[in-house]
Amino acid sequence: MSMSQITLEPAPARPGRAERTRQRILDAAGQSFAAAGYAKTTVEDIAARAGVSKGLVYHHFRGKEAVHRAVLRRTLDDWHEACRGEGGRVLERIAAMLRRALAYAKDNPLLHALFRLDQLVLLDTASRGVVKESLERMHTELVELLQEGMATGELRDDLDVTHVADLIRIQQMAFIDHVLNPEWIDASDDGLVEAGIAVLCNGLARERAR
Repeated sequence: MSMSQITLEPAPARPGRAERTRQRILDAAGQSFAAAGYAKTTVEDIAARAGVSKGLVYHHFRGKEAVHRAVLRRTLDDWHEACRGEGGRVLERIAAMLRRALAYAKDNPLLHALFRLDQLVLLDTASRGVVKESLERMHTELVELLQEGMATGELRDDLDVTHVADLIRIQQMAFIDHVLNPEWIDASDDGLVEAGIAVLCNGLARERAR
């Protein structure tokens, strides 16, 4: 094959300087929120950790609230991508999603900090909107996954997919809550996690003829 016949894939575009600076600010803000919490973190702290001026932070974001919303959105997007299971049987993908969600929560202290929101952040309509958007996207994908399993005969055909999708989210959030706050139940116990997944998947699976 001659060189003229070879089609080269274009190299991915590298982010520009402004975007690299923006991401560095978000990295620094995430580290600050994880270490000190939202209330005790200042724009000065974020700027110092990012190695930029306070004015440059304000050039990219209107204030600490806007920085927090951007960090929240990026973290939830990363978490969402980390949880997605592609290929295989539907029940295997649901189980993988739950395992990956817990693994991400264990390995990312920022997620803990963002879930431990103080009253100021809870009252921020925009931040609540970011969380709601992420949860609704997860719900939509779960409904589609359940419908796929019902169509292929892997799952029971009498499932209320909307409620089952909510139930899966509740189980996921309950496990994560007890991973982050293990005082009463330590959800980092792999045996407990697998027992919960088994109960869920057995309840969803179509009963096979014996």
